[in-house]
Amino acid sequence: MIQKARTAGSPPSPPRKGGGDDLSSTVPMRSSRSEIQIGFFVLLGIVAVIAALLMLTDPGTFRGRYDVVTSVRDAGGLRKGDPVQMRGVNVGRVRGFTITGQGVVINMELEKEYPIPADSRIALKSGGLLGGMIVEVVPGSATETARDGAVLPGSTAAGMFDVATSVGTRADTVLGRAQELLAPATIQAVGSSAQELQTMLTSLAGLATEQRREIALLSASLRRSAEGVEAATTRPELTRAVARMDSITLQLDRSTASLNRSTAALEVVLGRMERGEGTLGKLSADETLYNNLNRAAVSAGSAAQNADSLIADMKQNPRKYINLQLF
Repeated sequence: MIQKARTAGSPPSPPRKGGGDDLSSTVPMRSSRSEIQIGFFVLLGIVAVIAALLMLTDPGTFRGRYDVVTSVRDAGGLRKGDPVQMRGVNVGRVRGFTITGQGVVINMELEKEYPIPADSRIALKSGGLLGGMIVEVVPGSATETARDGAVLPGSTAAGMFDVATSVGTRADTVLGRAQELLAPATIQAVGSSAQELQTMLTSLAGLATEQRREIALLSASLRRSAEGVEAATTRPELTRAVARMDSITLQLDRSTASLNRSTAALEVVLGRMERGEGTLGKLSADETLYNNLNRAAVSAGSAAQNADSLIADMKQNPRKYINLQLF
């Protein structure tokens, strides 16, 4: 509490009753304007904090969103708020799930500035080595865009851990087969096969040596034959034989030409005979000539028979026909 200054040399005045007047005189009075300003700043701060919370929790509040739904058999560890991507760009987030008897229904919230084709599909895949899932929108080729509340087909892609599990299973299978291959019975069988293979290789080596020897003999024989043929083809006798063959071939060509001419002439004669021209044609066409010729032939036969009888009689009775008188 502040007291008024005493004048120099004056005695101190006794204290007054009711010291509240002194206190009120020392405290400054607040005006209504200051209170209004303070209330405005407090209200502005509250609004700013609420807006910051909204912006941090939902960046697309003021841009508008629409919902799409998909259904999968297994969500694979998908959580609420996980990103929804299309070609590597975040286009929304997962809003919630509904578990049904057939699988999981996933509700997704997409930003309106990223429209997707109506025939798109949803694929759930792993987000990396640190875990987490990403909802991937595989766009289709339709010209129409998906509307609010559209139901898109979904599937769950194999994650890295699933692939690792599959690889581990295959590795166990390979190790089991390797152990089977390294079993004592298998090793003994391989050893026996190696011995048999060594024996077979030895036999093949001997056979190859024998074949090489026979091939060498055959090559020498073929070489001698080739030399003999070459010597035979270069001898003068072969040249003369070839010239004789050429001469014979030329004569055959001439004979063939003459035979062709004779055939043509014979065809002409036969044609005349068929037409009844000439003696032979008339003979072949006129039956009268044939009959006369036949009768003449019969008469000639009779005359020949008579001549034979006469000759036989002359041989038996020469005196009957020859009468010689000697003076």
